[in-house]
Amino acid sequence: MRGADRILAAAAILLAAAAPAAWAQQAPPPPVLVVRAAMRDITPQAEFTGRVRAVDRVEIRARVGGILGERRFADGQDVTEGAVLFTIDPAPYEAVTQQRKAAIDAAEATLEVAAAQYERAQELWRTRSIPEATLDQRRGDQRRARADLALARAALREAELNLSYTRITAPMAGQIGPAAISPGNLVGPESGPLAVLVRQDPMHVAFSIGQRQMVEARRQAARGLADVRVRLLLPDGSSYAEAGRLDFGGVQADARTDSVPLRAVFPNPGRMLLDGMGVRVVLELAKPQQALLIPQSALLADQQGSYVFVVEPGNRAAIRRVRTEARRDGTAVVLDGLVAGDVVIAEGQTRIRPGAPVTPRPLSGSGS
Repeated sequence: MRGADRILAAAAILLAAAAPAAWAQQAPPPPVLVVRAAMRDITPQAEFTGRVRAVDRVEIRARVGGILGERRFADGQDVTEGAVLFTIDPAPYEAVTQQRKAAIDAAEATLEVAAAQYERAQELWRTRSIPEATLDQRRGDQRRARADLALARAALREAELNLSYTRITAPMAGQIGPAAISPGNLVGPESGPLAVLVRQDPMHVAFSIGQRQMVEARRQAARGLADVRVRLLLPDGSSYAEAGRLDFGGVQADARTDSVPLRAVFPNPGRMLLDGMGVRVVLELAKPQQALLIPQSALLADQQGSYVFVVEPGNRAAIRRVRTEARRDGTAVVLDGLVAGDVVIAEGQTRIRPGAPVTPRPLSGSGS
């Protein structure tokens, strides 16, 4: 019995050791989800970092010196063109205006006397009662009096203009920011901005594109493909509801960044866009183009770059190096490395090695 027990024990050990190998031989290749790389119509697009800028931005400044009087707006208020924003104490300028008016009265009286004297001198000179030099003197007196009157009138216009500057008005309609100086302070042209007025609708968005992209855009324009749509992505990633249009293309490249400045204009009826806001600018061609697409989930990367696993005849996995451009819909445009019809592993590729057998199954919704 002891000998038989030993034989049975040895047989059990051999069976146990052989079982894993037998199971391994019978285990099927790992399943993977696949799609076929396919040509589809897409709208080519590119994203750029942009900055919102006001189309019109005016610094409100004092044009004459004096004590700042009233502030007739609330911070952030919408104001109309011509609305009074600040006042400066007008009393000194009213006094100067009155002085200039009095100077005109005096100049008019002087001219009246000079004109009468010149007229009498002409009559006396005809009868040779006075020398010609006296006639010339009276003529000169009249001309000086006329010039003095012109100077007095010009001085009055200047005084009235300075008086009008004591009412600081909005040069355009827009939204005004906070006041930088409080009433009661002495202000003047050197005091800096009293406030900033911004026109909120429409707004500009400035951004830059690479020189190579600009060259390609010019080529597309030559081929009649230059109908470009412009969209915005707000700081939270959401799409801005209003479409824009390009209204300026740079005339000079920036040698430091190898980029070209561009500008778009967007309606801003809801005041969503603010001066200085950072946004993403999306440029897309209006005409669809054919491109080879695969899911972004198929892409892997190593030190050599991006690659995918494809299923070759015999259901074995193989690596293909690819060059792609990502899209926001979860797909990637294949620029190089694949052709239409290639079977690409979209899920499960992290568990396999090159040359390993796989069990391909179509990815749900891929149509493969």
